Amino acid sequence: MAKRKDNQSAHSPRATRYALCTVRYAIYALLIFTPLARGSVQGWSVSVIHLITLIALTAFLLEKSLAWNWKWINTPLDKPILCLLLLCFLSSIFSLHRYTSIWSLILLLNYLTIYYLVIHTIRTRTQFRQLIYLVIGVATFLSIFGLFKWIGANPFLWWEYPDLKYSADFLSATYGNHNHLAGYMEMAIPLLLGLFLIGFRGGKLLFLIFLTFLMLTALILSLSRGGWIGSLIGLVFMALALVTDRHFRNKRLIAALTGGFLAVAFIVLASTPVVERIRTIEQKEEIPNLNARVTVWKGVAQMIQDHPLFGAGPGTFATVFTQYQPPGFACRYFTAHNDYLHITSEIGLPFFAIIVWMIIALYKKGFQKLKNPSRLVRGITVGAMSGITAILIHGISDFNLHIPANALLFTIMAALVATPLPQENQCH
Repeated sequence: MAKRKDNQSAHSPRATRYALCTVRYAIYALLIFTPLARGSVQGWSVSVIHLITLIALTAFLLEKSLAWNWKWINTPLDKPILCLLLLCFLSSIFSLHRYTSIWSLILLLNYLTIYYLVIHTIRTRTQFRQLIYLVIGVATFLSIFGLFKWIGANPFLWWEYPDLKYSADFLSATYGNHNHLAGYMEMAIPLLLGLFLIGFRGGKLLFLIFLTFLMLTALILSLSRGGWIGSLIGLVFMALALVTDRHFRNKRLIAALTGGFLAVAFIVLASTPVVERIRTIEQKEEIPNLNARVTVWKGVAQMIQDHPLFGAGPGTFATVFTQYQPPGFACRYFTAHNDYLHITSEIGLPFFAIIVWMIIALYKKGFQKLKNPSRLVRGITVGAMSGITAILIHGISDFNLHIPANALLFTIMAALVATPLPQENQCH
């Protein structure tokens, strides 16, 4: 018996390492899979997300059991997350379509599971770098493939969506909607820019500059006005954060990058499709324009007024809004084209207090980490905060947080800001 215990003890460190590697690789697999699977908006892809997350959670619990280390890492979002879960649970109980709400609640639990798995398993500097490089790698593929598809040279027919009536002028890559490709890019670009703070030089620096202009081109050619505005505000946030950072002394880098961005922007914006897109903000078109969205928001406000406390139930908007959609629209609205109004109509007005609480807690933690002397910590933090800022702004006029691929990346970026400082790399 003693020999058996000794053997188990000897194999436990190796088993725990394998378990933690399984968790990390599952997270990496989700980051790769979700944007490639049309943003993971279809039922089968959501099922794959649940399966991979379940594998990751099982491996994580196995590691905790083998090491018998159940230490919990606290984050500034723990309390607001608990309140959000409570609100969603109560909203599901009083839901007008309980079955739909249960599955929406499960998807929320999935995102939160990924959030805490990142917090607990991405701990070393190397692991942080790997995660960032993977996001940038996926964004690079989306940019290159999107450009090929945009010029009519798509080598992968399974990423053609003839059922969607979008103009060929919209660069959408693997996504079915160009606005959601823009949502992904506006989160990935600031992460890439954060790497400039780490101190790459020579060929590596030139490669980063090339990737930045490549992604910026893809973002602009997506013709997503919400993406443009969100990205602009996110980059302004980054510039202000760096200018006021006492550790950041290379102010010329900001000027050079800003000038480069403007040069690329002017070149790409000079194309006819982009100019026409800017001029059609209030004109009638197939895609909901500003006037149409404002009209729909009035119907959403009436829906919130009728269900103020717990909403209509998580995930029920597409069904319930049929009673509130204003007349005169040729198509049915499945989303509110405003993440905040959409979620509020489903789970109630308390959501606004919770989201404000979350934003304040997250940004407070982020600004604390920006004071850290580590260039890696500051680069990742300012990049993640800027990407979060961009998608939060974009969410006013779109529904990126209802696209699983983008919601997952948003969740991971929030974890990057909320997580404790990375540990030094450990040799095994």
